[in-house]
This record gives sequence, C-alpha cells and structure tokens, in this order.
Amino acid sequence: MPFPDEDITTLNVKETTYPPEFFQTFAKEVTVYEDDDIWVIDKPAGLLSVDGKTLKVSLLSRLERANPAVKLIHRLDMDTSGLLIFAKNAAAQTNISKQFIERLPQKKYQARVFGEWESVGATGKISAPVRYEPTTKPRHIVDPDWHKHALTLYEILAHERCHGEDSQNGQEEQMVTRVALKPVTGRSHQLRVHMVHCGHVIIGDSIYAEGQALNIAPRLNLHAQQLRLKHPVLGAWMDWESPVPF
Repeated sequence: MPFPDEDITTLNVKETTYPPEFFQTFAKEVTVYEDDDIWVIDKPAGLLSVDGKTLKVSLLSRLERANPAVKLIHRLDMDTSGLLIFAKNAAAQTNISKQFIERLPQKKYQARVFGEWESVGATGKISAPVRYEPTTKPRHIVDPDWHKHALTLYEILAHERCHGEDSQNGQEEQMVTRVALKPVTGRSHQLRVHMVHCGHVIIGDSIYAEGQALNIAPRLNLHAQQLRLKHPVLGAWMDWESPVPF
C-alpha cells in the first residue's frame, strides 16, 4: 500500500469536499477525445483506475462525478500513466469489451528500463506466463507451468544516461534503455514482470526495482502511449497518442 492508513483516510475525506467544478475541470484536463459513445483519457501516474479496498480516490470515481454515465472497460496500474478508453453507454461498453476479449485493440507502451539492453532497433518477443504470487503480495512472477500464456513484443528505441542519487557515492551516472512495448495479452503486471524476466527492470518501479533502478526515477517509467481500436458505432478504426512524460 503506497500510503499509511491515516493518509488514506485523509485523502478519502478530502475527495468528498471538492466542489463539482473540481471534477469538471479534472475531466477536461485529462480528456484526449470524447463523443457520445466513448471517452479517451490520459491517466496521470499515481492515480488508481478504479477505487481500491481502502483508497476511494480514482480516475473512474472522478469521471463519474463529472458524468455519471461513464463506464469502465479496462485499467492501468496506479503507477502507470497514459491512455484509457471509457464507454458512455452500455452498448459501447459491450462492443469495446468484446474487442478487448478478441484482442483487436492495439496498445503500445513506452518504458525506460535499467541497464543497456540489446542494440538500438532490435526487436523481439517475450513469451512467459505471468501469475500472481500470494506470498509476495502484490508481486506477480513468471511461472512456466502456469496455464495462461503472456506475450509481449518489444523494440529497443534508445540508450540513455541518467543520474541517480546514491546515498554513499552521491550522483552516479547509470545507463538506461528506452523501449517500446506491445502487450499481445493483457495479464496483470505483464510488462513489469516481463522486464524483470529479461533482466532489465523498469526504472522507478516501487514493486519490482531496488537500489539505483528504483531511485533513479521519481516514478514508474511506464506510459501507455498509443491506443488503436474500432469505434463502437461508426466501425472505423481510430488512433490516439499521448506524449511520453519521461
């Protein structure tokens, strides 16, 4: 849990004190595209997609305060930023949810991972089943015997040098790799676990990274950059893109 219990209580109470204008302004600021059927949002990092068991502050709950008709389709991890699509009626929700089940939507993420990984322009795939591991909650792990496969395509975009704060040695330069990730399947924590599996954890990952890999970035460097799917009414393919914030 990223917050102490007392802070969660404070956040929950504070959320109930905001006037309607706050939620209207928030919705406007995060909107990428909107029509009568769909609502494409650029989710900030650090905000839940839906309310949790204790923390009742989320993207969905805020959007519902702006438009009670909004309906959930898919999610991003709290620490991940980027594109999410919501429906504005039941028919659109059913249509797009079916597209996700059939794996029609195309999603592209960008991440920065620790270390120098392959050469720029290299492409490949990671096929390794991912499952939840209850003994290390909330971690997931690669389990070759798990019955649900997980597949991620990747492309190496660049190698970069970053400065991380080391408690003993002060500023220390580290090599990181910028990579495009395309999840073919949609398992929980899939991209984060697949990067660990490859030996290049996503920097700033508070669940899986340690030491310099964790401290080199102030947030998880994972962003849902592109989304492509069919409009539920028009039937035409539509594309959206969000600027990468790191």
